Amino acid sequence: MELKLRLIMIMSSLALLSSTGIANSLADNTEYRINTILYQMSLEEKVAQLFMVEIGSITPKDLEKYKVGAILNGGGSFPYKKKDHTPDDWVNLAEEYFQASITRSDDGLKIPVLWGTDAVHGHNNLKGATLFPHNIGLGATRNADLLRTIGEITAIQVLLTGLDLTFAPALSVPRDDRWGRTYEGFSEHPSLVSELGSSVIKGLQGYDDSYFNSQHILATAKHFIGDGGTLRGVDKGNTVLDEDELLGIHGEAYKHAIANGIQVIMASFSSWNGVKMHGHKYLLTDILKNELGFDGFIVGDYNGHMEVSGCSVISCPDAINAGVDMFMVTDGWKELLKNTIEQVKSNEISTARINDAVRRILRVKLRSGLLDSNNPMARQYASMENLLGSKKHRDTARQAVRESLVLLKNNNKTLPIDASKKILVLGEPADNIKYTTGGWSMSWQGSDNNNNDFPGAKSILDGLKSITSIAGGEIEYSTDGEFSINPDVAIIVISEEPYAEYQGTLQSLKFNSKSKHLEWAKTLKEKNISTVTIFLSGRPMWMNREINLSDAFVAAWLPGTEADGIAEVIFQEKPDYDFKGKLSFSWPKDPNQASLNFGDKNYEPLFPYGYGLTYLNNKYIGQLEENYLISSETDFGAPILQGWPRNPFKVIVGSHSESVEVNAKYKKLSDESVTVQMINRLVQEDAYRVKFKGSSKVFWKLSSTEKLNWKNEAEEAGVLSLDIKINQRDSNEALNLVSRCGEGCGSKIEIGDELIIGQWVKIGIDLNCMEQNGLNLEKIYDPLIIESTGNWEFDIGEISLLGGTGGTAMLACSIN
Repeated sequence: MELKLRLIMIMSSLALLSSTGIANSLADNTEYRINTILYQMSLEEKVAQLFMVEIGSITPKDLEKYKVGAILNGGGSFPYKKKDHTPDDWVNLAEEYFQASITRSDDGLKIPVLWGTDAVHGHNNLKGATLFPHNIGLGATRNADLLRTIGEITAIQVLLTGLDLTFAPALSVPRDDRWGRTYEGFSEHPSLVSELGSSVIKGLQGYDDSYFNSQHILATAKHFIGDGGTLRGVDKGNTVLDEDELLGIHGEAYKHAIANGIQVIMASFSSWNGVKMHGHKYLLTDILKNELGFDGFIVGDYNGHMEVSGCSVISCPDAINAGVDMFMVTDGWKELLKNTIEQVKSNEISTARINDAVRRILRVKLRSGLLDSNNPMARQYASMENLLGSKKHRDTARQAVRESLVLLKNNNKTLPIDASKKILVLGEPADNIKYTTGGWSMSWQGSDNNNNDFPGAKSILDGLKSITSIAGGEIEYSTDGEFSINPDVAIIVISEEPYAEYQGTLQSLKFNSKSKHLEWAKTLKEKNISTVTIFLSGRPMWMNREINLSDAFVAAWLPGTEADGIAEVIFQEKPDYDFKGKLSFSWPKDPNQASLNFGDKNYEPLFPYGYGLTYLNNKYIGQLEENYLISSETDFGAPILQGWPRNPFKVIVGSHSESVEVNAKYKKLSDESVTVQMINRLVQEDAYRVKFKGSSKVFWKLSSTEKLNWKNEAEEAGVLSLDIKINQRDSNEALNLVSRCGEGCGSKIEIGDELIIGQWVKIGIDLNCMEQNGLNLEKIYDPLIIESTGNWEFDIGEISLLGGTGGTAMLACSIN
């Protein structure tokens, strides 16, 4: 990057600091106290501060012994494992951890533990909390003041539970809408992300005189940097940009976050030009800390350090050396702690780097008030259950819903609807709240929730019924398309299935649904019944068929628990309840326009960034093109093997003297050193049971009769995944995973001790690691060989090529 541009960034950051008034807050006299604490700490105490451990992996009793710096609860991780909980459960457990962290048998330092949670659209792990629209909907509001208020309410919700920090806001700038985290971004436009992200930070942390007072908590800006720019929208994938583009598109919001006093920044799972962010010293230290002036701490993502080349979940000095100040870790934390201490002693990690990380963590704990805070039970808002679902919270959420709605089509002024008419409502999502809350809502993916998980919440149907009951209208609700009334107007509610990252990744933007909504819409059109479609989604999608069959079409995003706000607008319950939402993401005109962003050279959306009709500003939408071929660019997501092999693949078992193709339900070598049979796992004959017993090398192999080329998939952070269950293992002989590209050409990785006997695990092998081990990715003939010289029994399920590491237990990459 040119020196001139770098200086502009630095000067801009300094100007923002002085203009916000945060500079004075950050330039306090805490360093003396921090250094006093630091110099009293032992090495073991210092390293422990670098750990944030998931509550499912650490007990308060553990914390008495190992004084780790922080804990977290992941999505769907609840106090005492109770999904049906109260605020008291949270506060009681927070008290246990807090007391454990300051309990000492000696006169040593008492440094309170920090507890973080994913409160990303309200406190979405807290039963009964009001949940706001996800960020994609908030982006459509363009209302910075509203977002600051939402941040303030979220802070109070978190304080109810005795916690200290939220992993929000996401400052992602999604550039490919196939990404399963698109809805976590406010916009595809960096400037809007910067403005709205800073507003949320102010709401969470406070600003000026309210900075970190008793009504505020720590925020986290995530995920630094480029998580929204990966090729093909692959989660945890590879962002390929030059430095100017990376910082210009994906860095702007962090510059503003720092200026507004952000104290915690989370490193991204993704890579920049092939280098994992958790190990990227240039970006984490040279840019973020030194040039942008960030003096808080960088926390890793969920076991994200293990994906750095040469690292594993229990050992990763390179992440600390690169600038990660705090590991976020689960089961392997004790081994990681021990290894990190040894790495400092051996100078693999310098004492200066450890002191810097601890100093940053103490600085944040001091600035936020944690070092001087009351115990959780004694805090101002602890256990104030009467605030859950309060009128202010719900009113604010409904306002956010109303202002987030984007009207894409309103031919013949179909909207607003007269609430005194006969109205037909079709579709399960109209009355199932999991579709309006989506992922990160009482569970990670959000797919296993029901309405009882959201007490006090209102569905779309609830809102429609409430208004029509007052106006004298009539509603018939149907989930199967059958109805008995002769309606004046029909409302069809359709939705993506709930999802979070990884499971939400798509191959194209074509909307696929298990419902028969297109058939319903065609029937209604034939009967000349005016039809309104309400679309719930975490991203814009190709909806030309649905739009053509609708007289009016509303993009409602993921509105949260107060979906009754939708009815307030489509009935225009009050004169000022007009459509206000404007697209913060460009809307595609064909299913292949996944990477479609304002400012692109060839920018041809169906509806551009900033589009949104109103009752006063409407236009007629004509017939849209419906015939598009969906391009197929990759094998990502499609199973390579799931039971019987498809062309061009074969399954072969063998030894040094014999090999046989598995073309029957049961096969074995003549000396019975390998036996294999088809078994039923999820469906009939979809898995293999393999037994090795021999003193020489034997193998099970998935082979291709055609050359495979996975070079592009490797560039896009591809992973070869394998579902495997170990039934019996040989403690003396290794089980190896091999891929071959011809004689003497290939890679080999050993399966470690992380696999538990009797448990299915999805393991992953990084394609780039396989290439580094010697595999020519452009001529693969044996994508997976499992071999050993020992006695093993194991089951093999699905083998797939995945975009990114999500959902897999990644094997450590050891270079031969």
